[in-house]
Amino acid sequence: MPTGIFEFQTMLTSAVNGISASILGTEQSVSYVLMTICLVLGIYEAYTKGGDLRSLAGTLLKYAVAAFLIGNWTAFFSDAYSGFNQLASSIDSAYGAVDLAKTWQLQLSTLFADKGYQAVFNAIPWTPSALLTLVEIVFAYLIYPIAVQIFALIYTFWGTCLFAMGPFVIALAPSSLINSLTKYYALNLGIWNAWSIIYAVFGCLITAIHANDVNAILNGDLGSFGLGPTLGATGPLDGGIETIGLISIMYAICILLIPMVAAFILRGQFSAVGLGLSMTVSRITHGISHGAELGAAAGPAGAVAGGVVGAGMGLMGGTMPSTFSSGGAYGALSVSQGGGGSMPPPNTPDDPNMTRFA
Repeated sequence: MPTGIFEFQTMLTSAVNGISASILGTEQSVSYVLMTICLVLGIYEAYTKGGDLRSLAGTLLKYAVAAFLIGNWTAFFSDAYSGFNQLASSIDSAYGAVDLAKTWQLQLSTLFADKGYQAVFNAIPWTPSALLTLVEIVFAYLIYPIAVQIFALIYTFWGTCLFAMGPFVIALAPSSLINSLTKYYALNLGIWNAWSIIYAVFGCLITAIHANDVNAILNGDLGSFGLGPTLGATGPLDGGIETIGLISIMYAICILLIPMVAAFILRGQFSAVGLGLSMTVSRITHGISHGAELGAAAGPAGAVAGGVVGAGMGLMGGTMPSTFSSGGAYGALSVSQGGGGSMPPPNTPDDPNMTRFA
């Protein structure tokens, strides 16, 4: 298995090499048995169609292709993986993006070492502005590294499952009754390999608009975000670390959306990409408003902190606790149960003894 071009592909190489050296031989033996059974099923299907020679030839051809792929499974998986990586590498190097997640995380580490601790010390008086800065720094500089590691873990886990289960699914190809699983597997294999391409496109876009340089943003150069003329006139941003944190959260969201975008694009569901983005923004907005409402009892600082925490909870799909939620839920439950008692079950036959009133 060749090494990847991005840092998040490092674990995949070790996992695939371990599976290939330990259990791949056993998987191939079992897959040959499944493939023979599916060949018999395919021949029987051709017989039930009146001795259809075209169906029989297709079954034999799929059997030969499946036997070749299973016998050379490691080489086939590696070639497909390398082909998509070469395309991603050519896109990534178009503007010198290299590896956006890795380079941006290194810049964040350097920035936090220079200014992060001072920003934390400034929050000791616990003024509203200092508390806002502290909460923002904590969320921003934790969400991005965690998001990158989650993406790397999902990429490795999904790729390992595709490699390990591939021979079994490919063995089902000769039978037209169950080879839909093989077609669906091939689609998912292409979707998973497209993750690196979409990641390269995202890195190329960020590099093209010069939004990958922390120092440039610290100096007030936000022209790539449409804010250059406005903030550039006032000089560098105050501190700068807060702005970098917000941008890091935005990058983290985009990286975590890569699997969803790849699936929607290869399945032709282009409108679902915008729907997913709008749902994410809606959850964050709802979390901010709900968290600020709950934290308003503690004053302005509590409202700000509640809004930031609510945004994080909304991004992760959670909800802020509320003292009124249980009462509303029980009320809704009692209403639904009361209404359910008067509703007959569906497809209930009419009672011939029931008296109807005009």
